[in-house]
Amino acid sequence: MLLCGIALESYSQTSGGGALSADEIAAKSRAAYAALSSYCDSGTVASEMAGQKNTLKFNSRLQRANLYRVDWTQNLGPKGVVWSDGTGDYLSVTATGSGQAGKAERAQDMKKAFSQAAGPSWSAASTIAAVFFNQDLGDVFVAPAVAGRYPLHKDADSKVGEVDCYVLSSATDLAKQPEKSKPGTASITLWIGKKDFLIHQCRTKYIEKVSTSAAPSDKEVDDAIRRSLEMQKKPVTPEAIAAMRPQMRDIMKQVQKTLKSGFESGIVFTQTRDNIVVNKKLSPTDFAR
Repeated sequence: MLLCGIALESYSQTSGGGALSADEIAAKSRAAYAALSSYCDSGTVASEMAGQKNTLKFNSRLQRANLYRVDWTQNLGPKGVVWSDGTGDYLSVTATGSGQAGKAERAQDMKKAFSQAAGPSWSAASTIAAVFFNQDLGDVFVAPAVAGRYPLHKDADSKVGEVDCYVLSSATDLAKQPEKSKPGTASITLWIGKKDFLIHQCRTKYIEKVSTSAAPSDKEVDDAIRRSLEMQKKPVTPEAIAAMRPQMRDIMKQVQKTLKSGFESGIVFTQTRDNIVVNKKLSPTDFAR
């Protein structure tokens, strides 16, 4: 288990007096992360989709200028780790049900590594890293909201554990997401500590609108097969594509049914950040796999 500390360091910023607006809280949160030399935490992501609930556990270490390590585990999916010890950016994801550690793959850069880790980690790897490093690292909801790219609404204050928090929310049209557009909506809720202005919890509920009335087209099926073969590093040949068509068509039909259920009930991811420690001096060995 990756550990980074047992308690939150004393770290706070004054509010400047008076009630703060949602935009002012987001600005103070950006400034709080920008002022940090390092950040560590552990926590969970709870998912709810189509009546099914699952949990992912994660541990994070981030340090300027380019050191990081985030690992995650879950019962029903792959576990993995994304890291940089200063020699490069790496990602390793263990296949579901495999008892062996995944092969370390070197990524082109930090952005590519975190973008690839965002999906299998349910965004646990990319959310705070994107805010801390102030980069587009694959998180399309929380980091842009903190950056002020979404209109934010201030809700009633609340607590995460014993931490008093401001609560901000925003609704987003997924069709307007640059380079990641898709039909649907997302609602984002952030719990930001009143003393440290760090994110202690975030929840994203998104509904992706999909057509479930029509069967997937031949092109959609073949494109999915090509992606699958490429990910498995297998030859993409006409024969291989033809052999996989029946199986892939059945898989895509099942996915459509799942997404329809998700459309009706919503797909929710709730990240809870515990054991936050900031400005702790770490060495490159703390970021090794």
